[in-house]
Amino acid sequence: MQFNHDELSSPEWLNDEYFRHVLCKLECDSNVRLIGACVLRPGTKAGDHFASVMYRTTLQYHCTANVKKTINLIMKIKPDTDGFKKDLLDGDDFFGKEIRMYTEVLPQMAAVMRSIGEEYQYPKLVFASHEPHTIIILEDVSSQGWTMEGLIKSFSELEPTIDAIAKFHAASVVLQEKDPTFASQYQCTIAKILCSMRGMTDGCFRSFISFLSETAELQEFVAPVEHFHAKIDDTLQAAYARSETFANVLIHGDFHFKNLLHLQSGGKIVDTIFVDYQMCSWCSPVVDLYYLTYMIPEQSVKNAHRDEIIYRYHQKFASLLRRLKYRGRVPTLTELQVELLRKAELELYHYIVFSAFLHTDLSKVDSEAFFLGRTDNPALKMEEFKETMKTELRRFLYHGIIEN
Repeated sequence: MQFNHDELSSPEWLNDEYFRHVLCKLECDSNVRLIGACVLRPGTKAGDHFASVMYRTTLQYHCTANVKKTINLIMKIKPDTDGFKKDLLDGDDFFGKEIRMYTEVLPQMAAVMRSIGEEYQYPKLVFASHEPHTIIILEDVSSQGWTMEGLIKSFSELEPTIDAIAKFHAASVVLQEKDPTFASQYQCTIAKILCSMRGMTDGCFRSFISFLSETAELQEFVAPVEHFHAKIDDTLQAAYARSETFANVLIHGDFHFKNLLHLQSGGKIVDTIFVDYQMCSWCSPVVDLYYLTYMIPEQSVKNAHRDEIIYRYHQKFASLLRRLKYRGRVPTLTELQVELLRKAELELYHYIVFSAFLHTDLSKVDSEAFFLGRTDNPALKMEEFKETMKTELRRFLYHGIIEN
């Protein structure tokens, strides 16, 4: 399936008159006229996103002065068709949070960075509304050269992502310092969501434990992983809880390679921006850092540069806070490493559960079956993954993350 099935047709209300209304708001001009009919197309390839229905379009229009303009748009709509996707999004204000991010927080972050000569980039918000339909319309930056890539293949190409997440985190700390109510607007519900997806989690654990049982060199880890599985809900709640020993930040919360757009020069990534701010939450930065080390680069990059990734992040994060005249205490690299160890169960969870996200081609499987734990995890058949587990599980054992 090339595209998500719910994006092969569009709602009747998303029509020429609707887009004329959007453009009138954008231009502050009630006389905007569309040139030709609006043609919608699917927003992404199947499997590139899940928690919304997405479309793209290109609009040509005239303003009052008869000036002809063209704009490329990408839109996100809250699902209203009964099913797993709608059920997953109900009960939490994901779209409200993302609208607040685009209308308030991201512009403030960009201003904070500009104050010290830095830049924080994000797609321009064109229109957002809760009523009568929940929708976010952004400028489609793909025409400007921004593209989604696969897993990043080198440390040098990962550097823009490291620097961008350090800017995002540092700016959030400054916003909280200016407005002590800021953090309260971003309660973390990620653990609750993951715990509600027990079908997927249990399926991944069952497959992983079978993989351990069938691999002679890994059989000693069956019991420790079974014990880890038995307490997974409590583990996730602790991992996503605000830290009592380290500086909390606004995390992206869904920080994987499909939520990054890259700009290339000479065939190499030279700049990176983030999309999909629905899961932003106030908690420990190591949540994003475990995504950064596992869900964005190839495993070979993590193996060779794990410490360097964390070091570069801390150097950038700490430097930004000092340059921004942050009055609080800037955490040390040692304290960050301790925080990573304190929440290291999250890294093991990534290997057991998120490896399925990383290696499953969701364009070739039923996404609902995937999230209900009814599909195989292809990572378990990869020789690289097996060799990685031989090293990583022993590291988790030696660090006290699992017990023999």
